[in-house]
Parts: sequence; C-alpha cells; structure tokens
Amino acid sequence: MTSLTIATTQYGLSSLQSVEQFWTRLSGKIREAAEAGAELILFPEYMTAHLLSLKEILTHDEACVYLDSITADYLHFFQQQSKEWNIAILGGTHICKEDQAYVNRAHLFFPDGRMEIQDKLQLTPEEQNIWPLIPGEDLHVFDTKWGLVSILTCYDIEFPELARAAADRGVKLILCPSYTDSSFGYHRVRHCAQARAIENQLFVALSGIVGVLAEGRPQVDTGYSQAGVFAPCDRPFTVDGILQVGTPNEDMTVFANVDFEELHENREHGAVAPFYDRRPALYEREFQKLIVKER
Repeated sequence: MTSLTIATTQYGLSSLQSVEQFWTRLSGKIREAAEAGAELILFPEYMTAHLLSLKEILTHDEACVYLDSITADYLHFFQQQSKEWNIAILGGTHICKEDQAYVNRAHLFFPDGRMEIQDKLQLTPEEQNIWPLIPGEDLHVFDTKWGLVSILTCYDIEFPELARAAADRGVKLILCPSYTDSSFGYHRVRHCAQARAIENQLFVALSGIVGVLAEGRPQVDTGYSQAGVFAPCDRPFTVDGILQVGTPNEDMTVFANVDFEELHENREHGAVAPFYDRRPALYEREFQKLIVKER
C-alpha cells in the first residue's frame, strides 16, 4: 500500500473516577479514529501512568510495581481493540518488568494479533536517576503492509544516530510517542522530529500528553504537546514539512495521510537529497581526528 492515514493523539490528562473509565475513554478514541478512516493510531509515552492518579502518591519504585501489575490488562485491551476496529495501535509506552529491572516499552498492535515491542533506548536524566529504569539495547524495524516502521520514544528522537540507523535499514516512517511536561521539552522533541524527517527524507508521527491533573503526582501530572505528522521540507510536500498538527495543549486526535509514493518522489526529485548525499568517509576522518586529539 502506498498511503496510510495516521491518527496521532494529544492525550488529555483528566480526573479519573475508575480504571474502567480510563479504558472506556481509550476505546472511544480508537473507535473515533477507525470510523474516520485511520489505519494506525498513536498514543503517547507514559500514557498508562495516568492511572497513578487513582492511587495514593507513590514513589517511582512503587509506581513501577503498580504499572507492571496491569500489564496483562494493558496487552489484552489493545489486542482486542486492534482486532475489533481493524486498526494498528501504538499503545503509548508502558512500564514493564524486565529481569530484575523495568523498561519503558512501546507496544505496536496489529489486527491479526501480532504485537511488536520497542524499549526506550535513550533514558533522560530523570529516568536514569529517579525512575528505576534500564535502557533498551536494540533498535527494531517492523515490517508492515505500508513498509518498514520504527519507534523512537521521546528522547530517542533527539539522537540522530538512531533515526539514521533506522533509515539505513529501509524505514520510511518513525513513530514517536512522547511525554513532555514543559514547552522546552516539547520543542526539543518537535524540532528534532522534524530534523529527522528532513535529514533522512522520511515521515515522523509525534504524539504527546496534554493538560494538568487536579491532584499532582510525581511521575505524570502535567503535559505540554502539539501532536503532528512531519515530512521533508521539500517538494512535493509543504514548505514547512508539516502535514498536520493539532491545537497546542488541547485533548484531541490529529489525522494525516502519508503517501509513500510522494516520499519516493522527494527522494528522487527533491531540491536536495540529504539521505543520499552523505559523505561517510569524510565524517569518519573527522572522528578519527578527534580520537587522535584526545590521545
């Protein structure tokens, strides 16, 4: 298939009365996206941490234990929803236990029951020092009916090496679930998402959390975001590379169509070709100069 309609969410924090309300609200967003013709819906990083608002204030260690305890329910819910609505779902990220530690893991669900995972590779200072998390060690590439896809979670998108590695392996679409609690963090992720789209000549879809909890929690209690889908700033796309963005900090779903034939046209006939015009030998020589200087 050459085109894909993506629904990417600005997930609004709100007062929850029950766990059931949380799942019901998600199913409504999935149904809305499917009925609007979306084939893929993207939820943000740390989305299930919204459930911490139903608990007394927990330490980060206690929060990880609690979130991991609902993993079976999380997996069952999204597998069932993906099948029922015939839509692929990136179910945000969810804290899962891995050996004796915890990972920040994205799950990609498909209507046929298939599920793929990607652990966050680059942990923020807070995740390293306050959360009891360990980073992932492998970047995965997923084969879909639209082509090859990778997931770079929030801070991951700020490291160009990861997106370049994905692009070199044939990825044309990067999904970026994020959680940023300030405009500073959001704009870092947003500008890097657009940079990755430009330098690798591919699509990037970004989601995020918005709003504020009435009663704060140390893990997730406020969000700043403007979800969007981005392309290279070159023909045949828009001059700013923005296919679609939402209204900042509003609980909503953003819809965009990505056409992979247009991406092919961009790579073949764009004004510039940063994906192809790299000079690896030059870069390696410059790295070697640095190594020699440090010695």
